[in-house]
Amino acid sequence: MPSSSKMLRSQVMTVWMSAHVLRVMYVSANELFPLETGGILLGWRSGQDRVVVDLRGPGSRALHGRHCFIPDHAWQVTEIQRAFQASSGDLDYLGDWHSHPDGIAKMSDLDEATLSKITKRVRGPLMLIVAGRGTEWTARCWKGQSHGSYFWRRQIVEPQELTTFVPPSDWPKPEACQDRSPSETMQ
Repeated sequence: MPSSSKMLRSQVMTVWMSAHVLRVMYVSANELFPLETGGILLGWRSGQDRVVVDLRGPGSRALHGRHCFIPDHAWQVTEIQRAFQASSGDLDYLGDWHSHPDGIAKMSDLDEATLSKITKRVRGPLMLIVAGRGTEWTARCWKGQSHGSYFWRRQIVEPQELTTFVPPSDWPKPEACQDRSPSETMQ
């Protein structure tokens, strides 16, 4: 029988991140520097892997602080529904992203608590953190996972492999990456 620590470890997935989407995150984070910003990741599940091809920003009523960020949740929920309907169900919510200006791409205790809370409502959500400043940004990604029975559930957070890819030219360009400035798309 496997040890309990092995039972709690889920298979590490690959998070395939569109280079366009990652660039929009870096530009958006840099525009609000030194304040945090963020948003939601949109894409699809492919077996164990996730494919991130679009994103939305924080929303117009988001709060941006030096060491915290609170999104406009109502706006983001509307955007998730809109993206799902506009894509005929191809785009779905995969998780959240936010910046750590002048920081490191590492989860804080609050980040872990937030991802654990999301995990109670969404299967295997992601949290991606971009950290840095200027042209020096890095990204890392984690997945929330629920384990246990109905009466005893435990949420764990695990780092995931992040691989950037350039989408084929015949793919539709993500809404957040259209010919608009990031501040226009990131509201």
